[in-house]
Amino acid sequence: MLNYICRTHGVVATAAGLALGLAAPSAAAQTAFAWPDTTVDVAKYTRVEQCLAAVDRVAAGQFWLKDRLVWRDTMPIDEQQALRPAPAPVTETAARCAARYPVATANLRDFPFLLRLYLDAGRDADAKALVERRMAAASTATERLAVSDSATDIYLRARPVRLDAAEQLLVARAHGGADRLDRMVLYARLMEAARDAGDTARARRAGEWVVAVADSLTQAERESEKFVTMEPSPNTGLPPRGGNLVVFAAVQQVLGLRTLLDSLRHSTQAMVNLQRNMWAKIMHERPEALPLPIGEKAPLLTADDWFPHEASGTPHPAPGHVAIVEFVETSIPNACLSRDAWGVVTDGCVYPLTRLRRLTDRFPGLDITLVGGTRGSYLYVPPPSPADEAELIRKWLEPYRIPNSTIAVSTRTFWNLPRPGGRRADKPTPNETAYSFGKSWATQGGAGGLYLIDQNGIVVDVVFNEGATFQFVDVLVHRQKDGGDHATQ
Repeated sequence: MLNYICRTHGVVATAAGLALGLAAPSAAAQTAFAWPDTTVDVAKYTRVEQCLAAVDRVAAGQFWLKDRLVWRDTMPIDEQQALRPAPAPVTETAARCAARYPVATANLRDFPFLLRLYLDAGRDADAKALVERRMAAASTATERLAVSDSATDIYLRARPVRLDAAEQLLVARAHGGADRLDRMVLYARLMEAARDAGDTARARRAGEWVVAVADSLTQAERESEKFVTMEPSPNTGLPPRGGNLVVFAAVQQVLGLRTLLDSLRHSTQAMVNLQRNMWAKIMHERPEALPLPIGEKAPLLTADDWFPHEASGTPHPAPGHVAIVEFVETSIPNACLSRDAWGVVTDGCVYPLTRLRRLTDRFPGLDITLVGGTRGSYLYVPPPSPADEAELIRKWLEPYRIPNSTIAVSTRTFWNLPRPGGRRADKPTPNETAYSFGKSWATQGGAGGLYLIDQNGIVVDVVFNEGATFQFVDVLVHRQKDGGDHATQ
């Protein structure tokens, strides 16, 4: 037995020594770990789509890098962000990849992809030449129109947005035989793109064109389906606004923010009269026919569940305070909360709600009421009771921490469609009915219904443009300190 143990220990010792001996050279050669070079050589890509994918990856990386460094929801929106150049890494990636595609020999079948790539690379002259090549290759007027549409859309989605190039194409189409209603749409599209990019001079010029065309319309044109369903911004997924609202937007651009603020300093009614009268002059209708509720008395809100609960004992919007009433939704198309194809919940109202917080940070006396209604469902949780759904809405809104805000949730009534479908069909809440003001203006999903209300309960504005709304509120607050309206007309 002893002999066996000694032989066994010897084998173990010999094996251990052998293992150490074999491992020694390897240990001596160890170096610090270095990440492999994962840089993609975009110059080797064989398809334009691969180049665009690389550019989009770099752009997304730059966005998320900035998102880690800047707390966006605490900062005012940059109204001229669309005019800012893309980050240098994005432009450099696009330029390296686009270098292999000379504009004179590029395959026109790749037209929309190449145009995007040239713009991302800052090769605007090549982009223009590519558009001219593609237009020359079009065999029919319909095809040329489609090319112009595609190019305009790409110019307006580029960063920085190419307003000059888009304007040339839109004006050429407007002067190339388009009827009056089509010209209105083309000019309004330019106006809205310029407004959204912060180019106020161009927006006003395009607004003047819209107003001039609208003033020349016949009564039949104003009553046509084409006018009623007019929508300058395609592919929004929202219902068309109609020609009346397009004209009103143009009126606001022509008047200019400074003029509106000056009239508001005098009185709310003065600003309302200014906008109504100009709109009526263009549309040849009564001033009161304006399809927006500016100048209307804001109805008091009702609710089945108030948060905080003591808010049920006071009127909202609060008399004597500048107020904002915003309708929020969670469970319908274009609502705040939604799920993507993978079931991931996204909140589409981060921007609308954080801008309210910025507003209340600057003006602590604002009275904010967030208005909602139950839908019988809430994301992927089991169908809740109305009280439980109201509590879920409160839990969703509470982390936004909007000072002086009140949440009003109404229990929505409904009926079920006949079987076999049996789908639930909701009725408007009393608040939605009241805030439609008996006109075509109705609250929509998400942040679709927002009303700025003065101290006397009169609706001042229904379109939240952060820069303009801040100035409207500033005028109302200072006007109150000076003793209220100076006139009622």
